[in-house]
Amino acid sequence: MNNQDNRFLVKFASFSENSKGRFFRESSNDLRTCFQRDRDRILHSAAFRRLKHKTQVFLNEKGDYYRTRLTHTLEVSQISRSIAYALNLNEDLTEAIALSHDLGHPPFGHAGEEILNEKMINNGGFDHNEQAIRITCILEKRYFKFSGLNLSWETIEGMIKHNGKVENPREYIKKLDKKFNFELQKNSSLEGQVASVADDIAYLSHDFDDGLNSGLLNLKQIKNLPLIEEILLQLKKEKINIPDQIIGHEMVRKLISIFVNDIISETKKNIKTNNIKSLDDVRSCDKRTVLFSKEIYSKLKIIKSFLLNEMWHHSKVNASRKLGQKVIEELFNMLLMNPKNLIRFSLSSKKELLPSIEREGIERLVSDKISSLTDRNAINIHNKYFNSNYSL
Repeated sequence: MNNQDNRFLVKFASFSENSKGRFFRESSNDLRTCFQRDRDRILHSAAFRRLKHKTQVFLNEKGDYYRTRLTHTLEVSQISRSIAYALNLNEDLTEAIALSHDLGHPPFGHAGEEILNEKMINNGGFDHNEQAIRITCILEKRYFKFSGLNLSWETIEGMIKHNGKVENPREYIKKLDKKFNFELQKNSSLEGQVASVADDIAYLSHDFDDGLNSGLLNLKQIKNLPLIEEILLQLKKEKINIPDQIIGHEMVRKLISIFVNDIISETKKNIKTNNIKSLDDVRSCDKRTVLFSKEIYSKLKIIKSFLLNEMWHHSKVNASRKLGQKVIEELFNMLLMNPKNLIRFSLSSKKELLPSIEREGIERLVSDKISSLTDRNAINIHNKYFNSNYSL
């Protein structure tokens, strides 16, 4: 079906001309579709640029080679577009959702998220997905007429449902849903589902790459893992005397191909099995349409468990986690006791802060500020206020 999205899309894809719109109406005479504009707004946001200096697994300053939250996001975007293209879905919407999915991550990766959630436990908790939505809806300050990025309904929906249907919405998502019904009990569009599964494909593949190059993992350790074993045997048949580094790169490349091809194949089957004819069929389906096959998913779970035990919880990674959590906890306590310091290292004035404190509470304001910091910012601010001498 030809349309202003400039390529053939299946009839149950998300068409830009059918968008449910934005919170604030905007007149536009540019040639971009609404989803292309969403993508561009995300790319130009301050939150997106900050991802460059935020931890994925290894602290940002441990080496130039390792993934950061930004390079991970770009890999998710690329994988998303590849899958969307193969399924004749809207690549622009898929890309916008993929680029936005980690905007809310605090410094020091998941360790930072854990400690912020602990500090906020009596005030609604902290969740990086909800924080990404707060950033795009209210926290980014780039436009004259509104706060946030004023993204399209479909992009925000894909962000909200990154982990599937929302049975127990968090507080801010509840507020948004009252204003702009996101049909929380339904599935997201196929574009949103593709962006979600591309996230899994990206980190389950590139974490092997970073693990091998860091020395935390070696080929001997992983050679008997499902899928990895088959790939390594195939590589040995094709070539002999290949350097381990090249074997590692080839392995990761082939692993991504296996995951992507499986998702495309299984999704096409699910579309037929579930008789998907429209976007409403996608949303009303009992379960997601974009899924791994049972065979690949069972192997993926073993791979994930291995990475959890042997890499993500490795003693060297844990040392960085503990440093990050200590820094965040102490900064949080300090700002909570001395909110004036918020003004000293933020762009907000006292006049802007006071209504925000009254509306959302000082804890949420402190959480917003700390989550916006990069690893380096957090360390530098801690060193200044605590006379510490931490370094990344």
